[in-house]
Amino acid sequence: MDGVRSALITDAFSAQQGVEDDDMNIMCLGGNITAPALAWKLVQLFLNARFKNEERFIRRLNKVTAIENGNVQI
Repeated sequence: MDGVRSALITDAFSAQQGVEDDDMNIMCLGGNITAPALAWKLVQLFLNARFKNEERFIRRLNKVTAIENGNVQI
């Protein structure tokens, strides 16, 4: 689905870095393996993180958008 950037999150680093570097807008948690306290911490980190909006990260997102739009030759 275009515009969806998601990842399986298992630790604090990934919850925050996924948003900051990749503009992740959906996080996935393992229901049987993520303790409620950890899940709450990860959700808080995810919601409080902000995309860094740096050139290298924007360039990466533009590549993903090009793939979504079918503008990539392989």
